[in-house]
Amino acid sequence: MNALNSRTFVRLGMGLAALTLGGASLPSGSVAAAPTAADSDVDVVNTETVQVYTDADGKIETKRLYEQLTLAGKGRVVLDNPIEEDGLRNLDDFSGVDTKDGKQHVDADVDGVERRRTVSDFKGDLPLEVDVDYKLDGKKVKAGDVVGEDGDLEVTYTVTNVTGEEQEISFPDGKGGMVTETVDVPIPMVGSLTTTLPESFTEVHSDQANMAGDGRGGTKMSFTMTLVPPIGTDTATFGYTAKIEDGVVPRASLSALPVNPLESPTFKSAATSYKGGADTGAELVAGATEIDSNLLKLRDGAGDLLAGLIQLSDGADQLNAGLSGEAAPGARKLANGAGELSDGLGTLKNGAGALDRGAGQLDDGADQLADGADRLSGGLGELDSGAGDLSSGAKRLAAGQKALAKGLKTMYEGVQLLPDNVQEELKSNVDYQTLLGALDKVVAGVGTRDDSPTAGTLLGGVNQIQYAMRFPGPNDCALALTGGTPTKCGAMDAVQLVANQLRAGAAGLPDGPRQQIEGAANALTGVYSKVDAQLLGAGAGLDLLRGGLSNGDVTNCAAAARTPERADDCGIKQAAQAVRAGVPVLVSTLVTNIQQTLLDALGKPTPGCDPKATLRCAAGALANGGGDLVAGVNTLVEGVTLLNQGGLDLSSGAGRLSAGLETLSAGTSELSAGAGAANDGAGQISEGAGTLADGLDEAADGSGRLAEGLEKAKTSAPALPEGANRLSKEGTKKLVAAGEATTQQYGKLYAIVEAGSKRANAGSMAEGAPENARGLTAYSFEIKGEDGEGGRNVQRALGAVVLAGLGLGAFALRRRFI
Repeated sequence: MNALNSRTFVRLGMGLAALTLGGASLPSGSVAAAPTAADSDVDVVNTETVQVYTDADGKIETKRLYEQLTLAGKGRVVLDNPIEEDGLRNLDDFSGVDTKDGKQHVDADVDGVERRRTVSDFKGDLPLEVDVDYKLDGKKVKAGDVVGEDGDLEVTYTVTNVTGEEQEISFPDGKGGMVTETVDVPIPMVGSLTTTLPESFTEVHSDQANMAGDGRGGTKMSFTMTLVPPIGTDTATFGYTAKIEDGVVPRASLSALPVNPLESPTFKSAATSYKGGADTGAELVAGATEIDSNLLKLRDGAGDLLAGLIQLSDGADQLNAGLSGEAAPGARKLANGAGELSDGLGTLKNGAGALDRGAGQLDDGADQLADGADRLSGGLGELDSGAGDLSSGAKRLAAGQKALAKGLKTMYEGVQLLPDNVQEELKSNVDYQTLLGALDKVVAGVGTRDDSPTAGTLLGGVNQIQYAMRFPGPNDCALALTGGTPTKCGAMDAVQLVANQLRAGAAGLPDGPRQQIEGAANALTGVYSKVDAQLLGAGAGLDLLRGGLSNGDVTNCAAAARTPERADDCGIKQAAQAVRAGVPVLVSTLVTNIQQTLLDALGKPTPGCDPKATLRCAAGALANGGGDLVAGVNTLVEGVTLLNQGGLDLSSGAGRLSAGLETLSAGTSELSAGAGAANDGAGQISEGAGTLADGLDEAADGSGRLAEGLEKAKTSAPALPEGANRLSKEGTKKLVAAGEATTQQYGKLYAIVEAGSKRANAGSMAEGAPENARGLTAYSFEIKGEDGEGGRNVQRALGAVVLAGLGLGAFALRRRFI
């Protein structure tokens, strides 16, 4: 490897390590590349590193700004770089820096790669505040009080992102409108703090740190900070405890940089999930609102049904009152009168025989008999007319009863078709199908754990992150050492290769540089080891994310087969599948319950059924009674017709008797025959009237049972609108409210992430970059230790510079000793 390639690869590795500390991508607004002059093809990169030294208690002592302008290409470059002028020094040579109005002016002809480095005193505000607290044997102390002591030491670091600014954000309210709130929006930051405890620290414990040995008996510790609200918090608190002898306070190094959560692979999926949650909540609100509207329509329809049943019940009560209170008693009186008429006609027949034997005695009464016969004929004519009217009314009554039974049958058949009609309606209901389609899209969007990185699903995206960090299989990262372009090389593969190359390159160097380069290689080893353990390993971060998206079969989730709580086995995919399966079941169950209630009330007119139990059975009984009534009335009409004819014959005979006694013998014979016929007709009238009375009694009983059945239906029917109203209030309205809350919750989270991303793009640099240049900013905090030896401060400062330079220091050392 030649010197130029070696130095370039070292800088590449150090840059990768710095970015991997937070698993982040830099703000896109600060790294947009463009030519710096119209007549040149030169790429300009401006890196800023703010280095802060604090005492062991976290109090700031110095702040310096290291700037590097890297010019690569060929052509003339003219630029002005914002810079801090206090304490400004040129790090490349002993010449000064051309500045004006707070900007470094550069006018250069470039052919290859040129670098211009400066350092100055930083006067700006820091994005982070760092506090360090110490407790010795449970008592709060200063750092200097720990030196030389024995006991139980507790060290707590508190790092706070103080870049927050109040901003107005807007997000959907789930009802078609927007909600505006004022929230505190900081610039998103990620970072890590590392420290090495000496071998005199034993029983070391920390709930937050990644720990490993340093190869010299000490303990290396690394803490990760995600200061990215709402994905993380704006404050990170962490630390460790240990037993110490002849105590010292180890120094600590903190590195941090701004990050754009909408572009960082680590945080982009969380932001996308927030947006997806808001969209799904809005779709849930729309679907639940449509269901609630249909439930209210069902409630109103059930109210109309109840009103109809009430009217039908009132009509049945009136029918029962008419039959049992008037028609049946009247028919009974008619039967009694017909019996009396039959008895009278029997007496008439006997008298006619006596008349035939005593015709001589009838001369004086002949005129009276003629008058009586005329009156009898007129009365029988009226009876005949009334019997005809009674027959017509009985037929209309029977026809109405049959129509009632037929109408109830039609209603029964219509209720049987109710579920199919509702299901057919739902097939063409756009909002209902949209709800089911949205849930299907959620399931499809999550995908499966075996999805390829290009599948376009969330789980495919997680696998893409895995491959980007560690290529699955042999990698070709080493191609970069010979100027090639690796295509099968993950970020951690590259970091591991850099660490190995640093160790190999340091083997022949003097002890001082070799130890420092080996320290940098060890730091890189700690980086990829931590990523492998906490992010890529089995049961680590990516596996936990996969479990949250899709966790086994939905039946395991629903039955809580593996854990006490059902939700423990549910991923987003299984929850969407459960809701997708439950909506059609809810609609089908509701329609089936309504159908069964109506069918139970209507019933079927089966032989031997109880007319008091169902409407159709009562209507059948009423129809049977109507048929009996018609038969009795027909018999009555026949008897009245015969009686009427006998009356006419009697009138004719009486006339002839009155006309001449000479025809008395013939007339009395005819009278006797007519009286016999009249007696027979009267018997038939009496029998028909009895049948009529019996039929009307049965009709009265049937109408009573019909009234009882309708009363039962009228009592049960209010449960339909009440049930639909309760389902609306306790079910769908709560579902609407939950959807609105979900939309607002996730919408607000995404709006905060979006606002933070804009701040990261607009204000992430400490001083700013030249126009059309790429700008990168990092912050390094060196927290000094306490050991009672002031002479070691120089060595600690040198170590801090090497770690905080993010590639600059490594390049300088490599250039100096190779």
